[in-house]
Amino acid sequence: MYDHTILSAVVAGVLEVAVALGHDRATLVREAGLDPALLADPDARLPVEHDLRLWEALARAPVGLEVGARLGVASLGVVGYAIQHGGTVGDAIGWLDRYREVVHPDLVPRTERRDGPEGARVVFTKPVPAPFARLREPVYAQASATVAAMRALSGRDVRARYVAYPLARAADAARHERWFGCPVSCGGAPLDVALDAPLLDLPLPRADARLFGYLARRVAAIEAELPAAGAVDERARREVAALVAHGEPRLADVARRLAVSERTLHRRLAGEGLRFAALLDDARRERAELLLATPHLSSSEVAFLLGYAEPAAFYRAFRRWTGETPGAWREKAGPRGSGLSSTTG
Repeated sequence: MYDHTILSAVVAGVLEVAVALGHDRATLVREAGLDPALLADPDARLPVEHDLRLWEALARAPVGLEVGARLGVASLGVVGYAIQHGGTVGDAIGWLDRYREVVHPDLVPRTERRDGPEGARVVFTKPVPAPFARLREPVYAQASATVAAMRALSGRDVRARYVAYPLARAADAARHERWFGCPVSCGGAPLDVALDAPLLDLPLPRADARLFGYLARRVAAIEAELPAAGAVDERARREVAALVAHGEPRLADVARRLAVSERTLHRRLAGEGLRFAALLDDARRERAELLLATPHLSSSEVAFLLGYAEPAAFYRAFRRWTGETPGAWREKAGPRGSGLSSTTG
């Protein structure tokens, strides 16, 4: 199914950086179950499962920041090459968002402008799927790669203003603050990487309208060859998961993100035998398990973060999902990588 594939260039980019950092290529290819023929074709598509398996192998060591810093925009394949030749950094980000489906819709962060006492910020924000969040290193790589990509696009030594991980804070958090040179917080909902908003107005140093036109046509051709977008339930699940990280999503919120009316979304879900409440329930369960895996949060705090007015309502829901209380589930699950890496960066 299309929603479960990713551009081969992305996986190949992570693999090549890992090899450059000293990992054995043959071992990684074998453990991730990668097809060398597909890896050799940057425009091919690979199952996301193999990307996850590659990160499972890499996450045994603290490599996320280092991998992300070396990825840059080239790891996005022809999409990455195209965005380097537009007009401004803002144009490049907008164009990347337009063609996020070519890469993978869950990989490309969305951007938000946020104004505050410190000035205007452009924030790259995305929910992290639970399997990748539990590994931690892919989250660190995404944050590091975001900053590296903005430096590559602008040709400037731009700096993050703050980074927020959707993970438990750990003993070596200072290392990440040294790496980014800014405050790094943990325990939030989505992954946020904030930079100064004027970054968007910077011209691209490699701008080439003719080359951009050629590459843009190639990206459009790849998009045209993709199977039709996934069933509405999969796209709705993705948006519900993103919204539940911010609180209590409504049908209207999801419909707006899918660019359809509430009535249309309700009808399409019903046509697939689904109810919005069931999608919300599934998203809450997945996020509940992720939050409970972070040891610094109490069960009552998890209940609050999931939008429950009373902890008792959360406890009843969790028992319905798993047959266990949150405390019993957490004890059985045990600690899940609460430490940040200790390699100096």
